Amino acid sequence: MQQHGASSLTVQKAMGLLRDEGWAVSRPGKGTFVSTRSDFGHAYETITTDLERLIRQGHLTPGAKLPPRQKLADQYEAPVTVVDAALDRLIDGHWLRRDENGTDVYVQDADDPTMANRLAHANLSQKIDDGSLAEGTKLTAEAAADLLDTDARTAQRALNLLIMEHKASRVRRGLPTGNGGMKVEEVTVIGPGPAQGTPGTLEAFTGPSPEEMQARIRIDVLADALEDALGQIQELRERLDRIEGDHPQD
Repeated sequence: MQQHGASSLTVQKAMGLLRDEGWAVSRPGKGTFVSTRSDFGHAYETITTDLERLIRQGHLTPGAKLPPRQKLADQYEAPVTVVDAALDRLIDGHWLRRDENGTDVYVQDADDPTMANRLAHANLSQKIDDGSLAEGTKLTAEAAADLLDTDARTAQRALNLLIMEHKASRVRRGLPTGNGGMKVEEVTVIGPGPAQGTPGTLEAFTGPSPEEMQARIRIDVLADALEDALGQIQELRERLDRIEGDHPQD
């Protein structure tokens, strides 16, 4: 303290600030040390998994504002820098978003494609767990969309995730048409699928392998990203046209 010409109170405040920012960590009976990543790794994982769980379970709804970072730091007994890192991870994963000023953090909006898929999947999983969707229930993408109040594409992705988790299976059923023919419709059946199709029926099990399902979902995600990018390009073009219209070249 004398070396730096500071009082003990000033040093204590400085050490407290270093601890709050994650630069230092106190170890009972040993003193204060420069922190390392391992000192706060558990807190980082706890914050990310806890907030993700609260969103999945509906305790934090889309658009909800999160508490200030300092309050979260106090709640999880972690430095603000660790809270920031955890929030950044959830923002990158489309669980959260920052406001236009980059200060306040909110749960991602429900119309975000990634969040919409997660909410639909969580809703279906909850209905299976509470018995609202009994084993053997058959759902088309359209029926699931009506049940979840979403679009058929999002509903189908939620059903795909259930299949990957072995909570549902994919079958095809025959439906009679008005001209005496029959059309084949693909449906998802709640509950684990049979090991093989039942001979002599149209409802033979046709579920793709987990690898195929993962590939399908990745393609859907990439398609959404491409669609968003094309939309942003179109918006930029329209903005550029307006700017050029306001400032015509001589």
